[in-house]
Amino acid sequence: MSKGLLERRVEDLASDAAQRSNAISLLAALEGTVLGAIESEDISLNRFTNAICFDWLVSGEWDSLQVEIYSDHFETYLSRDQELRINHWPSEPKSLALDKVMGELLAGAA
Repeated sequence: MSKGLLERRVEDLASDAAQRSNAISLLAALEGTVLGAIESEDISLNRFTNAICFDWLVSGEWDSLQVEIYSDHFETYLSRDQELRINHWPSEPKSLALDKVMGELLAGAA
């Protein structure tokens, strides 16, 4: 999927500039990774929390990965069988948060 289409999808879903910036930064961090092939239909809005959600089905250590993106933090959800691991990552400083989120996701997809 083209980067432009994904960014437009994020812009359509974002509730404010900070959330949009966090989501665009995560899209950039995903480029060139096994998770970088995300499709537009894998990006949605959680109608209860207004978080932008990125979802992947994987065949690694975990079966599915999800990131919920907020204005001030990221949440990662890794699930398999009857297990769910949730982590919260404050988005400031953004580069450190993205490193942690990407580490969590890539380890889960391995």
